[in-house]
Amino acid sequence: MKRITLRIVCLILVVSVYSFSAAQGKVPDEISSCYHPHFHGLIERLSQEGFDLEFLWSLFMDPRADLMPEMMTISLGVKETSGLYSKFLTRESILLAQDFLLKNRKMLQETEKRFHVDKEVIVAILLVESRFGENIGRHRVLPTLTSMALCNSPENLQSQYQILQGIDPELAYQLVEGIARRRADWAYRELKHFLEIIRTEKMDPLEVRGSYSGALGLAQFLPSSYKTYALKSKGFEEWLTNKEGAITSIANYLKSNGWKENLSMDKKRRVIWSYNHSEPYVNTILQIAQKLYPQPSRPKGKTSKNQ
Repeated sequence: MKRITLRIVCLILVVSVYSFSAAQGKVPDEISSCYHPHFHGLIERLSQEGFDLEFLWSLFMDPRADLMPEMMTISLGVKETSGLYSKFLTRESILLAQDFLLKNRKMLQETEKRFHVDKEVIVAILLVESRFGENIGRHRVLPTLTSMALCNSPENLQSQYQILQGIDPELAYQLVEGIARRRADWAYRELKHFLEIIRTEKMDPLEVRGSYSGALGLAQFLPSSYKTYALKSKGFEEWLTNKEGAITSIANYLKSNGWKENLSMDKKRRVIWSYNHSEPYVNTILQIAQKLYPQPSRPKGKTSKNQ
Protein backbone atom coordinates (compact mmCIF):
# COMPACT_ATOMS: atom_id res chain seq x y z
CA MET A 1 0.00 0.00 0.00
CA LYS A 2 2.85 2.40 0.86
CA ARG A 3 4.45 1.74 -2.50
CA ILE A 4 1.23 2.46 -4.38
CA THR A 5 0.79 5.69 -2.45
CA LEU A 6 4.35 6.73 -3.32
CA ARG A 7 3.65 6.11 -7.00
CA ILE A 8 0.58 8.34 -6.83
CA VAL A 9 2.62 11.11 -5.20
CA CYS A 10 5.22 10.74 -7.92
CA LEU A 11 2.61 11.08 -10.65
CA ILE A 12 1.45 14.32 -9.05
CA LEU A 13 5.06 15.50 -9.09
CA VAL A 14 5.32 14.65 -12.78
CA VAL A 15 2.39 16.90 -13.59
CA SER A 16 3.66 19.75 -11.40
CA VAL A 17 7.24 19.88 -12.69
CA TYR A 18 6.83 18.62 -16.23
CA SER A 19 6.90 21.99 -18.00
CA PHE A 20 10.09 23.08 -16.29
CA SER A 21 11.95 19.79 -16.62
CA ALA A 22 10.97 19.25 -20.24
CA ALA A 23 12.64 22.52 -21.11
CA GLN A 24 15.75 21.49 -19.19
CA GLY A 25 15.88 18.02 -20.76
CA LYS A 26 16.82 16.30 -17.51
CA VAL A 27 15.14 14.41 -14.69
CA PRO A 28 14.43 16.50 -11.55
CA ASP A 29 15.57 15.08 -8.22
CA GLU A 30 11.98 15.04 -6.91
CA ILE A 31 11.00 12.58 -9.61
CA SER A 32 14.21 10.58 -9.93
CA SER A 33 13.72 9.37 -6.36
CA CYS A 34 10.43 7.74 -7.40
CA TYR A 35 11.94 4.88 -9.39
CA HIS A 36 14.94 2.57 -9.40
CA PRO A 37 18.16 4.63 -9.42
CA HIS A 38 19.41 2.64 -12.41
CA PHE A 39 16.71 4.31 -14.47
CA HIS A 40 18.10 7.83 -13.98
CA GLY A 41 20.76 7.69 -16.65
CA LEU A 42 18.61 5.60 -18.96
CA ILE A 43 15.74 8.12 -18.92
CA GLU A 44 18.05 11.07 -19.50
CA ARG A 45 19.75 9.23 -22.37
CA LEU A 46 16.41 8.37 -23.99
CA SER A 47 15.20 11.94 -23.49
CA GLN A 48 18.30 13.31 -25.21
CA GLU A 49 17.53 11.04 -28.15
CA GLY A 50 14.07 12.51 -28.62
CA PHE A 51 11.69 10.65 -26.32
CA ASP A 52 9.18 12.71 -24.37
CA LEU A 53 10.05 12.90 -20.67
CA GLU A 54 6.46 12.62 -19.50
CA PHE A 55 6.04 9.49 -21.61
CA LEU A 56 9.21 7.98 -20.11
CA TRP A 57 8.26 8.89 -16.53
CA SER A 58 4.82 7.35 -16.89
CA LEU A 59 6.45 4.08 -17.97
CA PHE A 60 9.34 3.77 -15.53
CA MET A 61 7.42 4.86 -12.44
CA ASP A 62 4.99 2.01 -12.96
CA PRO A 63 5.77 -1.01 -10.70
CA ARG A 64 5.43 -3.28 -13.74
CA ALA A 65 8.55 -1.66 -15.19
CA ASP A 66 10.79 -2.72 -12.30
CA LEU A 67 14.05 -4.43 -13.17
CA MET A 68 14.04 -8.20 -13.68
CA PRO A 69 17.22 -9.66 -12.13
CA GLU A 70 16.88 -12.88 -14.13
CA MET A 71 17.24 -10.83 -17.33
CA MET A 72 20.44 -9.19 -16.07
CA THR A 73 22.51 -12.35 -15.84
CA ILE A 74 25.62 -12.51 -18.00
CA SER A 75 26.43 -15.70 -19.87
CA LEU A 76 29.72 -16.64 -21.45
CA GLY A 77 27.78 -18.05 -24.39
CA VAL A 78 26.28 -21.51 -24.59
CA LYS A 79 25.45 -22.81 -28.04
CA GLU A 80 22.00 -24.22 -28.67
CA THR A 81 21.70 -27.97 -29.11
CA SER A 82 19.46 -29.98 -31.42
CA GLY A 83 17.64 -31.34 -28.37
CA LEU A 84 16.15 -27.91 -27.78
CA TYR A 85 14.18 -28.25 -31.01
CA SER A 86 13.41 -31.96 -31.02
CA LYS A 87 9.82 -31.35 -29.85
CA PHE A 88 9.06 -29.64 -33.16
CA LEU A 89 9.92 -32.76 -35.13
CA THR A 90 7.48 -35.06 -33.34
CA ARG A 91 4.55 -36.56 -35.21
CA GLU A 92 2.14 -34.37 -33.25
CA SER A 93 3.99 -31.16 -34.25
CA ILE A 94 4.23 -32.13 -37.91
CA LEU A 95 0.51 -32.93 -37.98
CA LEU A 96 -0.18 -29.52 -36.43
CA ALA A 97 1.92 -27.87 -39.15
CA GLN A 98 0.19 -29.85 -41.89
CA ASP A 99 -3.19 -28.81 -40.51
CA PHE A 100 -2.18 -25.12 -40.45
CA LEU A 101 -0.91 -25.38 -44.01
CA LEU A 102 -4.15 -27.02 -45.18
CA LYS A 103 -6.45 -24.53 -43.44
CA ASN A 104 -4.47 -21.53 -44.70
CA ARG A 105 -3.41 -22.89 -48.09
CA LYS A 106 -4.94 -20.08 -50.17
CA MET A 107 -3.28 -17.34 -48.11
CA LEU A 108 0.03 -19.20 -48.10
CA GLN A 109 -0.08 -19.83 -51.87
CA GLU A 110 -0.76 -16.15 -52.53
CA THR A 111 2.14 -15.20 -50.26
CA GLU A 112 4.43 -17.72 -51.96
CA LYS A 113 3.52 -16.31 -55.37
CA ARG A 114 4.07 -12.73 -54.20
CA PHE A 115 7.38 -13.18 -52.37
CA HIS A 116 8.75 -16.36 -54.00
CA VAL A 117 9.31 -17.85 -50.56
CA ASP A 118 8.35 -21.49 -49.93
CA LYS A 119 5.12 -21.66 -47.94
CA GLU A 120 6.45 -24.76 -46.19
CA VAL A 121 9.37 -22.78 -44.77
CA ILE A 122 7.02 -20.03 -43.56
CA VAL A 123 4.85 -22.63 -41.80
CA ALA A 124 7.91 -24.27 -40.26
CA ILE A 125 9.07 -20.94 -38.83
CA LEU A 126 5.64 -20.20 -37.38
CA LEU A 127 5.57 -23.63 -35.74
CA VAL A 128 8.95 -23.19 -34.06
CA GLU A 129 8.60 -19.51 -33.19
CA SER A 130 5.17 -19.49 -31.57
CA ARG A 131 3.37 -22.76 -32.35
CA PHE A 132 1.02 -20.73 -34.56
CA GLY A 133 0.22 -18.25 -31.82
CA GLU A 134 -0.11 -20.57 -28.84
CA ASN A 135 3.07 -19.19 -27.31
CA ILE A 136 3.98 -15.61 -28.21
CA GLY A 137 5.75 -15.01 -24.90
CA ARG A 138 4.87 -14.23 -21.30
CA HIS A 139 7.52 -11.63 -20.41
CA ARG A 140 6.72 -7.93 -20.38
CA VAL A 141 8.82 -6.51 -23.20
CA LEU A 142 9.64 -3.15 -21.61
CA PRO A 143 11.26 -4.43 -18.38
CA THR A 144 12.85 -7.32 -20.29
CA LEU A 145 14.72 -5.00 -22.65
CA THR A 146 15.37 -2.41 -19.94
CA SER A 147 16.93 -5.00 -17.64
CA MET A 148 19.22 -6.28 -20.39
CA ALA A 149 20.12 -2.71 -21.35
CA LEU A 150 21.32 -2.17 -17.77
CA CYS A 151 23.16 -5.47 -17.37
CA ASN A 152 26.52 -3.68 -17.62
CA SER A 153 25.86 -1.39 -14.64
CA PRO A 154 28.85 -1.50 -12.25
CA GLU A 155 26.91 -3.23 -9.48
CA ASN A 156 25.46 -5.93 -11.72
CA LEU A 157 28.71 -6.42 -13.59
CA GLN A 158 30.66 -6.99 -10.36
CA SER A 159 28.03 -9.37 -9.02
CA GLN A 160 27.92 -11.40 -12.23
CA TYR A 161 31.71 -11.51 -12.47
CA GLN A 162 31.97 -12.97 -8.98
CA ILE A 163 29.46 -15.69 -9.92
CA LEU A 164 31.29 -16.57 -13.14
CA GLN A 165 34.67 -16.42 -11.43
CA GLY A 166 33.40 -19.08 -9.05
CA ILE A 167 33.08 -21.36 -12.08
CA ASP A 168 36.31 -20.25 -13.73
CA PRO A 169 38.80 -18.65 -11.26
CA GLU A 170 41.05 -17.52 -14.13
CA LEU A 171 38.25 -15.65 -15.94
CA ALA A 172 39.29 -12.15 -16.96
CA TYR A 173 37.07 -9.29 -15.82
CA GLN A 174 37.57 -7.56 -19.18
CA LEU A 175 35.98 -10.53 -20.98
CA VAL A 176 32.84 -10.39 -18.87
CA GLU A 177 32.72 -6.60 -19.19
CA GLY A 178 32.92 -6.84 -22.98
CA ILE A 179 30.11 -9.41 -23.16
CA ALA A 180 27.92 -7.28 -20.88
CA ARG A 181 28.59 -4.11 -22.85
CA ARG A 182 27.67 -5.72 -26.19
CA ARG A 183 24.50 -7.20 -24.71
CA ALA A 184 23.52 -3.90 -23.10
CA ASP A 185 24.15 -1.96 -26.32
CA TRP A 186 22.03 -4.41 -28.31
CA ALA A 187 19.19 -4.30 -25.77
CA TYR A 188 19.25 -0.49 -25.62
CA ARG A 189 18.84 -0.30 -29.39
CA GLU A 190 15.92 -2.75 -29.26
CA LEU A 191 14.39 -0.81 -26.36
CA LYS A 192 14.50 2.38 -28.43
CA HIS A 193 12.81 0.61 -31.33
CA PHE A 194 10.12 -0.73 -29.01
CA LEU A 195 9.45 2.71 -27.53
CA GLU A 196 9.23 4.19 -31.04
CA ILE A 197 6.66 1.55 -31.94
CA ILE A 198 4.55 1.72 -28.81
CA ARG A 199 4.40 5.47 -28.21
CA THR A 200 1.89 5.90 -31.07
CA GLU A 201 -0.26 2.91 -30.07
CA LYS A 202 -3.36 2.98 -27.87
CA MET A 203 -2.50 -0.26 -26.05
CA ASP A 204 -0.83 -0.34 -22.63
CA PRO A 205 2.96 -0.41 -23.28
CA LEU A 206 3.54 -2.42 -20.10
CA GLU A 207 1.15 -5.18 -21.11
CA VAL A 208 2.96 -6.02 -24.34
CA ARG A 209 4.51 -9.43 -23.77
CA GLY A 210 7.10 -11.37 -25.70
CA SER A 211 9.95 -13.81 -25.35
CA TYR A 212 12.86 -13.67 -22.89
CA SER A 213 14.74 -11.63 -25.52
CA GLY A 214 11.90 -9.24 -26.32
CA ALA A 215 10.71 -10.98 -29.50
CA LEU A 216 7.12 -10.23 -30.45
CA GLY A 217 4.03 -11.80 -31.99
CA LEU A 218 3.42 -14.98 -33.96
CA ALA A 219 6.54 -14.33 -36.02
CA GLN A 220 8.64 -13.47 -32.93
CA PHE A 221 10.21 -10.40 -34.49
CA LEU A 222 12.50 -8.23 -32.42
CA PRO A 223 11.33 -4.59 -32.36
CA SER A 224 13.97 -3.64 -34.95
CA SER A 225 12.79 -6.42 -37.28
CA TYR A 226 9.18 -5.36 -36.80
CA LYS A 227 10.01 -1.82 -37.89
CA THR A 228 11.96 -3.03 -40.93
CA TYR A 229 10.04 -6.04 -42.20
CA ALA A 230 6.55 -6.22 -40.66
CA LEU A 231 3.64 -6.00 -43.09
CA LYS A 232 0.24 -5.27 -41.61
CA SER A 233 -3.18 -3.98 -42.54
CA LYS A 234 -3.74 -2.26 -39.20
CA GLY A 235 -1.56 -1.35 -36.24
CA PHE A 236 0.96 -3.06 -34.01
CA GLU A 237 -1.59 -4.53 -31.60
CA GLU A 238 -3.46 -6.28 -34.40
CA TRP A 239 -0.22 -7.56 -35.95
CA LEU A 240 0.86 -9.32 -32.75
CA THR A 241 -1.80 -12.02 -33.08
CA ASN A 242 -2.75 -11.85 -36.76
CA LYS A 243 -1.70 -14.89 -38.78
CA GLU A 244 -1.89 -13.12 -42.14
CA GLY A 245 0.40 -10.39 -40.86
CA ALA A 246 2.81 -12.99 -39.50
CA ILE A 247 2.86 -14.98 -42.75
CA THR A 248 3.51 -11.98 -45.00
CA SER A 249 6.01 -10.48 -42.57
CA ILE A 250 8.06 -13.68 -42.44
CA ALA A 251 7.97 -13.92 -46.24
CA ASN A 252 9.07 -10.29 -46.53
CA TYR A 253 11.89 -10.89 -44.04
CA LEU A 254 13.20 -13.94 -45.90
CA LYS A 255 12.94 -12.31 -49.32
CA SER A 256 14.67 -9.17 -48.06
CA ASN A 257 17.52 -11.32 -46.75
CA GLY A 258 18.08 -13.14 -50.02
CA TRP A 259 15.45 -15.85 -50.48
CA LYS A 260 14.32 -16.47 -54.06
CA GLU A 261 13.20 -19.30 -56.30
CA ASN A 262 15.58 -22.17 -56.98
CA LEU A 263 17.89 -21.17 -54.17
CA SER A 264 20.66 -23.64 -53.34
CA MET A 265 20.49 -25.43 -50.00
CA ASP A 266 23.56 -23.60 -48.76
CA LYS A 267 21.98 -20.21 -49.50
CA LYS A 268 18.67 -21.28 -47.95
CA ARG A 269 20.58 -22.07 -44.79
CA ARG A 270 22.21 -18.62 -44.79
CA VAL A 271 18.85 -16.84 -45.14
CA ILE A 272 17.25 -18.84 -42.31
CA TRP A 273 20.37 -18.21 -40.23
CA SER A 274 19.63 -14.47 -40.53
CA TYR A 275 16.29 -15.15 -38.80
CA ASN A 276 17.95 -16.98 -35.90
CA HIS A 277 21.72 -17.41 -35.55
CA SER A 278 21.55 -21.06 -34.58
CA GLU A 279 22.57 -24.14 -36.55
CA PRO A 280 20.07 -26.41 -34.73
CA TYR A 281 17.34 -23.86 -35.52
CA VAL A 282 18.24 -23.79 -39.22
CA ASN A 283 18.38 -27.59 -39.37
CA THR A 284 15.01 -27.90 -37.65
CA ILE A 285 13.26 -25.42 -39.97
CA LEU A 286 14.56 -27.24 -43.03
CA GLN A 287 13.61 -30.65 -41.65
CA ILE A 288 10.06 -29.53 -40.87
CA ALA A 289 9.69 -27.91 -44.30
CA GLN A 290 10.91 -31.11 -45.97
CA LYS A 291 8.15 -33.05 -44.24
CA LEU A 292 5.58 -30.50 -45.47
CA TYR A 293 6.63 -30.41 -49.12
CA PRO A 294 4.33 -32.43 -51.44
CA GLN A 295 5.69 -35.94 -51.72
CA PRO A 296 6.17 -37.35 -55.23
CA SER A 297 3.42 -39.81 -56.07
CA ARG A 298 4.30 -43.37 -57.02
CA PRO A 299 3.61 -44.13 -60.71
CA LYS A 300 0.54 -46.30 -61.29
CA GLY A 301 1.25 -49.95 -61.67
CA LYS A 302 4.48 -49.80 -59.66
CA THR A 303 4.68 -51.98 -56.61
CA SER A 304 7.26 -52.55 -53.94
CA LYS A 305 9.72 -55.40 -54.45
CA ASN A 306 8.53 -56.74 -51.10
CA GLN A 307 4.97 -57.15 -52.37
